[in-house]
Amino acid sequence: MTPRQAWNRSWDVNVTGAHITTSTFLPLLLKSSDPRLIFVTSGQSSLEGHSSSSQQPPPAGLPKQFGFMTYCSAKTGMNMMALEWDRVLKNDGVKVWAVAPGFLATGLGGNPEMLKKMGAGDPSRGGTALRNVVEGKRDGETGKIVREYKSPIQPW
Repeated sequence: MTPRQAWNRSWDVNVTGAHITTSTFLPLLLKSSDPRLIFVTSGQSSLEGHSSSSQQPPPAGLPKQFGFMTYCSAKTGMNMMALEWDRVLKNDGVKVWAVAPGFLATGLGGNPEMLKKMGAGDPSRGGTALRNVVEGKRDGETGKIVREYKSPIQPW
């Protein structure tokens, strides 16, 4: 993929796709007796966290490596979308969250065994975070990014 294709694909999956899916199923969501809308975000999406990161800047000159900029930027954009859905659906009684499952040893980010060696946690932690939202244990924290590691609320 070209850089443009990679950026467009990441935003298409993480932002546009999530928005279109939510819009499409909104009539069904509004019929629920306890409507909940959950977006899956990332600890890498926090502007505050990134600005206070301990990562060192690269040396002067070219080439520059940007790491996960595409992914981080798209997840940050998705956070804004989640905030907007929270605002738009507030008077409809819809509870909205973004859930940051954490760095987990899933097949999504590569080989799970390699990820474990890099410090990735057990995938069940992400499942627990989502289950706690679905079961109502995080109802007092709507409109926020919730997680089950570090502090319970991720800064924007």
